[in-house]
Amino acid sequence: MLLKAVKMQVETRLESSLHNRVYVIPDADTNPSQVEHPWNIDVKSGSKPKFRLQKNTNIITVFDQPGVDGRLLILGKPGAGKTTMLLELAKVLVERAAQDLSEPVPILLSLSSWQNDQQSIADWIVAELNSGKSYKVRRDITKQWFEDGEIILLLDGLDELAAERQEQCVVKLNEFLQPGTWSSPLVVCSRIEEYQLYPTQLALNTSVELQPFSEEQVQEYLRRTDNDQLWNSIKDDLELTKLAQTPFLLNVIVLSCQKLSQAKWQELESSEERLNYLFAAYVEVMLARKYERKRPSHEITKRWLGWLALKLIEQNETEFFIEKMQPTWLEDRRHEQIYRLIVRLIGGIRTSEILQLNWKTFWWKGLIGALLGALLGGLILGLNEGLNEGLNEGLIVGLIGALIGALLGGLGRGLIEGLKSSEIETRTSPNQGIRASLKNAVITGLIGALSLALIGGLSFGLMGALIEGLRFGLMGWLRFWLMEWLRFWLIFGLIFGLINGGIACIQHFSLRLILYSNGHIPWNYARFLDYATNRLFLQRVGGGYRFMHDLLRQHFATNYR
Repeated sequence: MLLKAVKMQVETRLESSLHNRVYVIPDADTNPSQVEHPWNIDVKSGSKPKFRLQKNTNIITVFDQPGVDGRLLILGKPGAGKTTMLLELAKVLVERAAQDLSEPVPILLSLSSWQNDQQSIADWIVAELNSGKSYKVRRDITKQWFEDGEIILLLDGLDELAAERQEQCVVKLNEFLQPGTWSSPLVVCSRIEEYQLYPTQLALNTSVELQPFSEEQVQEYLRRTDNDQLWNSIKDDLELTKLAQTPFLLNVIVLSCQKLSQAKWQELESSEERLNYLFAAYVEVMLARKYERKRPSHEITKRWLGWLALKLIEQNETEFFIEKMQPTWLEDRRHEQIYRLIVRLIGGIRTSEILQLNWKTFWWKGLIGALLGALLGGLILGLNEGLNEGLNEGLIVGLIGALIGALLGGLGRGLIEGLKSSEIETRTSPNQGIRASLKNAVITGLIGALSLALIGGLSFGLMGALIEGLRFGLMGWLRFWLMEWLRFWLIFGLIFGLINGGIACIQHFSLRLILYSNGHIPWNYARFLDYATNRLFLQRVGGGYRFMHDLLRQHFATNYR
């Protein structure tokens, strides 16, 4: 299941990348390790001199070389194609694992989510794989994979950490790479400008650096994408030609060239202004493309995406899942107070109290309660019918109470454990987590209410028959507890359902309601995100979304709030 999830993730991201939307790859049906790529790659191993890979050489060739042993650093400027190269490496490794089950499975993770400077990389990986983002793997299984060498780590996003934290992450990675901690392959991607500033370097065996396109490569790239005439428009502009030497930006130029004004371009003084103008043109061209369904206005689309981009940057996340939105996304104290009020009014139970429940506490408190119940029942009955007889009957009541507690506790645990997912859970559609929580809440509530009514009726019927003799009989007490206490059992079942998923749904709905009322998100968020994906602003991977590139995310966060 893990291999299937990774394969889907890799293929989806490669197919939806801007590079593959624009560039025509020759012989695309051949072995991916033999496909020619447009960029130049320089390789540096230890103290050996740097050399350039031949044009038709895939990164897997470097990965497999003796002395490299799969421990590789991929460097390049923003938009140079580092993530695309990492995905193509992952694609080959996935195919190997599919053909030979003894081969390790590649795992793609973003270091941007490493948020605790004291957290070890091993603990971070276990937490990430258990987070439910792309997949949810039990912690003990991940730790076993570590020991058995069953996974290959492909880590992106080192440069997306705050500048002051990047070197600390490098230190933690080096600790992780020590013998006895991690002995399998590991690949890291980083922007070269940031990486060269670190006093500490990664203890990897080899680095590859993606070089900018030459002017000849830019011209050839444009020819292959049927944009020969575009070269005549940009070849005499040094700034535009420089931008075009970066693969991602070259694709942006190809897609937005019709909106670019040569006169306006010449008025701009800095590279930042020109880059901003280029992305603004790209956004306008993508929004103007034909779309058959109903869609929001261009301004609202930009504002919603700008807010999302800003929140992802603030949360150090590159991938967005609708169900993973948190109350920390609310922008002022008043909205937080409204959120808490809605949750408490609808849920009627403090979330913190529910989350702190644990079965060990439940069983001990249940046992103590049963013993106290037996003693208390004996004292109460003893006042009316004599101490000895009352204590005996009270002990019977207490023991039956303990039995009822055990039955209800076992039922509850069985329901919750039974509704838990398998060892490895993957997310394939938006809102998958919330739908699962709602389903669990409904199923648990209904089954819990009916089962509790039956167990309660039988148990208290037996208790009544033992205490009162056969005056009412077992059936009389059963009828009494089923009919008179039916409301109680239904309420209890509802609470049981809320504990097992309903509260999560209430919290999520309340948060989205506030964000919607403030104009930050649409009512149907999944439909909007799919629309943004169609406009080539986002990529959808399973149930998650990410911006096409960090440069584009930065543009939205800065300009459309």
